[in-house]
Amino acid sequence: MSKFKFFSAFRPKMKSSKFFVFALVMFLGITPLLVENPVHAASVEFTDSVNDQLNKTATSAGGTQKTRITKQYNDFSSQYKEIISWDDKISSLHYENEAQVSTVRKQIKEINDDKITKLETQVKELKSKYQPLFDSYSSLTRQVAAAKKLKDKSLYKVLSVQADVMRTAATLARQEIRTKQDSLTAAKKEKTNLAKKIRGVLAEIDPVKNKIKAEKSVLSGQSKLITTEWTNFKAAIKKSDADRTSDALARLLTLSTKATSLKQNIYSMEVSIGSIIKRSKALLP
Repeated sequence: MSKFKFFSAFRPKMKSSKFFVFALVMFLGITPLLVENPVHAASVEFTDSVNDQLNKTATSAGGTQKTRITKQYNDFSSQYKEIISWDDKISSLHYENEAQVSTVRKQIKEINDDKITKLETQVKELKSKYQPLFDSYSSLTRQVAAAKKLKDKSLYKVLSVQADVMRTAATLARQEIRTKQDSLTAAKKEKTNLAKKIRGVLAEIDPVKNKIKAEKSVLSGQSKLITTEWTNFKAAIKKSDADRTSDALARLLTLSTKATSLKQNIYSMEVSIGSIIKRSKALLP
C-alpha cells in the first residue's frame, strides 16, 4: 500500500481487489510504492456506533449547533469519499506508468536487434564465402614472389597475370564485406545513440518522482494529524461534548481538504510522468 493510500484500508470491500492488484504488480516485476503505517488509517472508521454517538451529541446540542455539527460531519464524510476516489486514480495511473516504463526499457534493448542480427549473419556469410578466394590469392602471391626470386621469367609472367586477375576479384570481395560491415557498424551506432536519447527522456521522470516522494511525506504527516483529530472527535461524541465535537470536525475538514489537494498534486505529477513516457515511446523505431 502506498503512502498516498492511507485511507484505502478503511474500506473492507476493497481488500480482496487490493490484494489482487498487489499480487499482479509483484508478478510483473513492478516496484511497489513504500508501505505506510496502517495504524494511522485503521482508526478512521464511519461505524454505526460513531454515527449514533454523533447524532446523540448533535441532538442534545440542538438549534444551530446541531445543524452545524451535522453539516460538518456530512462534509467530512464527503471529503473522505473524495480522498478515496483519488487513491484509486493515483494507484491505477502509477502502476500503469510503471508498466509502461518497464515496456519502453525492454524495447530500448531491442532497438535494431533484427537488423543487426541480419547484418551480422550477412557479414559472417560473406567472409565464409570469400575466404577460399582470399586463401588462393595469398597462395598465388607467394608463388609469384618465389618465381621472381628464382628468376623464372616465364613462370613469373604467367603467375603475375593470374595474380592480377585474382587481386581484382579479392579487392571487390573485400569491398563487399566492408560495405556490409559498415552497415552493421552504423546499425549498432544508431541503436546506441537512439537508446541514449530515449533514456535521456525517461530520466526526466526521476525529478518528478522526487517531488511525489516529497508530497507523500507531507501527506503522511497529514495522516497522523487526521488520526489524532479523529481520536479527539470520538472522545468528544462519547461525552456528548458538542463544542469539542464541532472543533474536531472543523480541524478534520481542514486536514482532509489539504490531503485531497496533495493527492491531486500527486495525480497531476503521475499524469506528467505519463506524458514523458509517451514522448519516449514516440522515439522508438
